[in-house]
Amino acid sequence: MMNPKLKLLFLNPPMVTGERFMKEIGRCGRKSVAGELWPQTGLAYLAAVALRRDCEVRLVDAMATGETLEQLKGVVREFAPNIVVIHTTTPTFRNDAYIIGQLKSAQPAVYAFVGTHVSALPEEALAQSRADLIFINEAEVTLDAVILNWPGWWQGIPGLAIRKNGEILITSQCPYIANLDTLPFPARHLLPNERYRMPFFESEPFATIIPTRGCPWKCTFCRAGKVWGNKVRTRSPQNVISEIEQLKNELGIRNIVFMTDSLTLNKKWVGTFLGEVLSCGIKFRWICNSRVDAVDAEMLQMMKKAGCMLISYGVESGSQKILDDCKKMITLENSRRAIRMTREAGILSMAYFILGLPGETRETIEETIRFAREINPDYVNFHVATPFPGTELYEIARQNNWLESTDWNDYEEEGSAVLRTQELSAGELIEAQCRAMRSFYLRPGRILKELGRIKNFAQLKARFKAAGSLFKTLSKKATSNKCGIE
Repeated sequence: MMNPKLKLLFLNPPMVTGERFMKEIGRCGRKSVAGELWPQTGLAYLAAVALRRDCEVRLVDAMATGETLEQLKGVVREFAPNIVVIHTTTPTFRNDAYIIGQLKSAQPAVYAFVGTHVSALPEEALAQSRADLIFINEAEVTLDAVILNWPGWWQGIPGLAIRKNGEILITSQCPYIANLDTLPFPARHLLPNERYRMPFFESEPFATIIPTRGCPWKCTFCRAGKVWGNKVRTRSPQNVISEIEQLKNELGIRNIVFMTDSLTLNKKWVGTFLGEVLSCGIKFRWICNSRVDAVDAEMLQMMKKAGCMLISYGVESGSQKILDDCKKMITLENSRRAIRMTREAGILSMAYFILGLPGETRETIEETIRFAREINPDYVNFHVATPFPGTELYEIARQNNWLESTDWNDYEEEGSAVLRTQELSAGELIEAQCRAMRSFYLRPGRILKELGRIKNFAQLKARFKAAGSLFKTLSKKATSNKCGIE
């Protein structure tokens, strides 16, 4: 029988460099450049699973609250957890492995990793750290089984990588959760909710909600399906609305980011969800991601009525050939149409572009910059292609000797470039990224348009802070002699 006094600590560790990273268990994560910081919703889901089993639980988001390594040592000594679950990503893995080693020396426990990086490379992650366990892919069911079997041996539990007697064992794959409504809502009362910020929500806190899991697309640069699989599983509309109501009533949070790539994929689900939001009269502001081929005018108008402020689209490139080669399965006309319809619906748009995908040349970069200015979304972000382990792009880059770094610290799409193309070096891609951002944002008309949107001092302060942080980062990249890697 499970020990009712089992103690679990869930940790988003700090960077010893003092940098801040935005993380979510089902996503790659990236450095924060405009002051934004994501809530640890994935960790809060795992904490809720442990609470449901009557465990004693703590959750420390040191990335948000600023605990140092020495302070964390004090936390583990005082709390004396049986299990410590640490969230890691590719660019933070070496840092997080160091944190585990230090904490393990301070307080013995079972230390476990969770996240996209360790799901892609479980054996390597155990070999390069002092972790005892790795939760592979979707972790709630596996964690529940570990708790129920404590303190027994876990070799028969699916979804784990285990270190035992100097050997590394990988168990069978854990089936994905078929009915997501059976999950408890994230234990957000354990999170420092007041610390999470997005420029679009001014000075107010926000929460992330995960309405679907899984991604059916096969984009070569993405591992969205690595943790949660390729089949889309969707929570019921009422289950999502109940979570929104809980956020408003219990935590006073009315700003939401839907953390999924598939919110608009199922038009019937979207129609039902938006219809229920409008009929029950719940008021909240929200942001979401979408594909440019997964929206229409009627849907967008309904989204606007239901409180949608901004939609982020993965446009990726202004070259149709590059889009085809990376298996994005969209056309340039899809992007033109989606941005235009979003504007007509009165919703802000953000377009994400990737520079440096296979086949990228100086000419295709110029095509992308021109295309960004042509479709003229409200906001853009130009990332440098990062071949995260677990993606087809990573395997392509390895096979063609395109990797200019094998140091996981450098695998960060906002702060460095590790990939070259047939024609362009990593340093040239960084320079192109800086040039693209300046070309889009420093147009007089673009600046006047943004100033015209500002309605109060809070918005003015948020916009200037975000712009200042962004261009400070770009300036560092442009002047670095190491392709932006410091």
